[in-house]
Amino acid sequence: MPQKANLLIVDDEANTLASLSRAFRLAGHDASVCDNAAKALELVRSQNFDLVFSDVVMPGKDGLSLLEDIRALGLNTPVVMMSGQAHIEMAVKATRLGALDFLEKPISTEKLLLTLENVLKLQRLESENRQLRQRLGKHEIVWTGEVMKKLMAQVERVAASETRVCILARLGPAKNSWPVRCMTAVRGRPARS
Repeated sequence: MPQKANLLIVDDEANTLASLSRAFRLAGHDASVCDNAAKALELVRSQNFDLVFSDVVMPGKDGLSLLEDIRALGLNTPVVMMSGQAHIEMAVKATRLGALDFLEKPISTEKLLLTLENVLKLQRLESENRQLRQRLGKHEIVWTGEVMKKLMAQVERVAASETRVCILARLGPAKNSWPVRCMTAVRGRPARS
């Protein structure tokens, strides 16, 4: 079953708010609605949304200003912009400000749900990536020992040349990975196996 998302929909048109929130709720998601950017900013500050769908053109503060304000607060809440008056410059500006996508109204339910699914996948992958980087960071080799310093000096000398290298050591994963990574980093190109 797909992940249940907590969404905020911001639009000054009541019909749009009703149809989008209905589509998301029927798909099993929680959807809050808001009819202006100022109220939306307060909601984003006080609640944790998985995604914000915002209209661009609204009276008072527009959707692009809302996006700027969200980023200025240091919030990483994903934002997808929507507009019935879209043009390329608007979409480019929204993307530069950090919008994940720009949808042109009218938006089909299928497109809405696909966009949501893609954003949730992206969030999951970014989270996994952060976790993997943290785990990898704990296993870095420390080059403080005298034997390791001598070995690294040899790796740097050999890596600077086109010479093929045969590494003799007891069988294990370290022999197959870290010397190759070291030589690759020094050479600036992939090592040949």
